[in-house]
Amino acid sequence: MKKKALVLCLIVLSLFSVTACSSNSDASSNPLNLEKANRYELLIGLNDATTGKQILETETAKEAIKKTILESVSGVTITISNGSYYVGALIVDENTINCIIYGADDEAINKIVQEINSQLNLTVLVAKSTSEYRLIKP
Repeated sequence: MKKKALVLCLIVLSLFSVTACSSNSDASSNPLNLEKANRYELLIGLNDATTGKQILETETAKEAIKKTILESVSGVTITISNGSYYVGALIVDENTINCIIYGADDEAINKIVQEINSQLNLTVLVAKSTSEYRLIKP
């Protein structure tokens, strides 16, 4: 009888331990308190869409693009890189403005792209994903 009581106590203790661990892991699965939002990346090639050559200086284009983006969204991270691609057998190198935008929507991004296309005559590659993020301040 004592053996059955001991086994029963062990089973009950094991169940409490498993329950405590599983609820504890749920609380700690998001210790950064991340939020989900759309993440857009715009890769804007600086070669003119008509001539295939860069017309605007990189810094001038960057400032114009930043101004256009900030008219529609509250923030952007901008970096400058180089892209390469084929046109037939010819490799084309191109300065590229990379823009990362969190929390926008498709309509705002479409407006930005249309303005960059029409005002600057530049090609824009748009990538969208769902991202978890949180701005952490000191």
